[in-house]
Amino acid sequence: MTELTPERTRLISPYIDRKLKAETIKPVLHIDSSCQTIYQIYLISNGIKEMQDFCSIDSDEYSLTATVKTECGFLGEAKRQVWAITHLQPLLSKKPLYTITCELTHLMSNDIKYRCTFSSKRQDEIYTQIQDIIKELEEIL
Repeated sequence: MTELTPERTRLISPYIDRKLKAETIKPVLHIDSSCQTIYQIYLISNGIKEMQDFCSIDSDEYSLTATVKTECGFLGEAKRQVWAITHLQPLLSKKPLYTITCELTHLMSNDIKYRCTFSSKRQDEIYTQIQDIIKELEEIL
């Protein structure tokens, strides 16, 4: 028996607007000069999950990857802070975007039975697409 379980998915606004404290940024810049590390800290401090599962499966026959990725842009104080640190300015090119990735794989044959990738700036489109994907997966299973 294969059971599909929708997960609770709560999309947050894809904008980072709270700046980091200086005592947070300075040690990280000295240890790791990667913009991605600072970006992850901004996400955490703004309460944004970059990756969320929207569906799972309990099956010995299939494997399911069903995620929503949130890419955030910068606003207000956070944008001014990133602009002031030359090393972090590439982060300003990030644009707000939600991306759904879903793949259902048959484990024995390793065949991909279902695949979907969908991107949008609008939360309502993402929620609608999630529901459509779940319906299509239920039909396949």
